[in-house]
Amino acid sequence: MLQNNKNNFLRNLKSKLQYLNYSDNTIKIYCHYANEFLDSLNCNPSKISSNDFQSYLDSYKFTSISQQNQIISAIKFLYEKVLNKKYSKIDFERPRKEKKLPRIIDKTHLLKSIKKIENLKHKAIISLSASVGLRVSEVINLKIEDIDSKRMIIIQGDKFFKDLEEMYHIASANNNDET
Repeated sequence: MLQNNKNNFLRNLKSKLQYLNYSDNTIKIYCHYANEFLDSLNCNPSKISSNDFQSYLDSYKFTSISQQNQIISAIKFLYEKVLNKKYSKIDFERPRKEKKLPRIIDKTHLLKSIKKIENLKHKAIISLSASVGLRVSEVINLKIEDIDSKRMIIIQGDKFFKDLEEMYHIASANNNDET
């Protein structure tokens, strides 16, 4: 009986997720974590209290921030949409985002890669993008009026780039090796 009830809840969860057009992967993950939650309780799913949800979330050993968010989302969906309860008693607080260092390309690797580019137009786009920090779309939309060669700056819209000299160093390093 208990297993039947649990299976009905999981089927109901899956059908609601499909009805709301959640991705197949999200459905699989939500069902997995909801199943884990229901297995941990050993009681009829219709008799679940808000304390059961809160104690499960408080005691779970999360391996990553993304896993924590997935479990919170699955439990919250089960609580709100399947059990039709308001979650005012449960703290579905999300973890703080993980701070990651920006990816930095090694200058010698970048120079080697740029030197391998044979098309002059592509080489110029990549050199300008890498040295000044412009996106490719910004480089493509760049106009001659945007470059102030006397002050060695690029002015594009409300953005202001000073490192034009660095671009000249990269460009001249590329040109010196070609001669």
